[in-house]
Amino acid sequence: MSHSDTEEQLLKLREFFAKTWKIIVPVIVLIFVIMFGWHFWQSHKAEQLLIASDKYESLLTQFNPTDPKSIDDLVNFANENDNIYGVFADLKVAQFYVVQSKDFAGAESLLINARKKTNSEIVLAIINIRIAKLQYQLEKYQDSLDTLDRIKNAKWASAVNDIRGDIFVKLEKYADACNAYNLALSSSLPEKLAEYIKIKLNQAEILKSKQVFEQEKVAKQKDSETKTN
Repeated sequence: MSHSDTEEQLLKLREFFAKTWKIIVPVIVLIFVIMFGWHFWQSHKAEQLLIASDKYESLLTQFNPTDPKSIDDLVNFANENDNIYGVFADLKVAQFYVVQSKDFAGAESLLINARKKTNSEIVLAIINIRIAKLQYQLEKYQDSLDTLDRIKNAKWASAVNDIRGDIFVKLEKYADACNAYNLALSSSLPEKLAEYIKIKLNQAEILKSKQVFEQEKVAKQKDSETKTN
């Protein structure tokens, strides 16, 4: 390459930067700002998570089911933290509401709030199963079924179908209940749990037979009345 060619390329390069520097410089600055901002945000999140961890451990150590302030402190912590420790706090207070005060609606509200704070499939499945059980207790059967539909992983199929079976019994959909209990039993289960579901399945099958008998009886009566008329 000749000296004149080199000079010509350098000239073109200078002309290019002279025309575009107003665009290139802000882009470079923006890239550095984004990189610094991302690093700062990640560091800030890690620091906040560490603070939340320490605070949660402190609240848990001091937790006293007989002290309303102790419970309120944990509720406030849960409301103020949208991280995993906020989820743990929601779960802890929800458990207290269910076991101690039988406040199923309050527990449901806490768990729905906890559900918004995590993307963990395992944690979400646990939360949704607990919500579904609470909605069952509150006789919100369709809501409970909708909540169970959120759980897609087959590993939870036995728990999900066990609850579905209970709901269908309450709705007097005994055929659906039998199907759900059979699906629950198709998974590997602890012996005692399997026996318990089998008892519920047997009861659902009896109710299903009675229901079918009554339906057939009504159908025959209507058919007889139709022929008479």
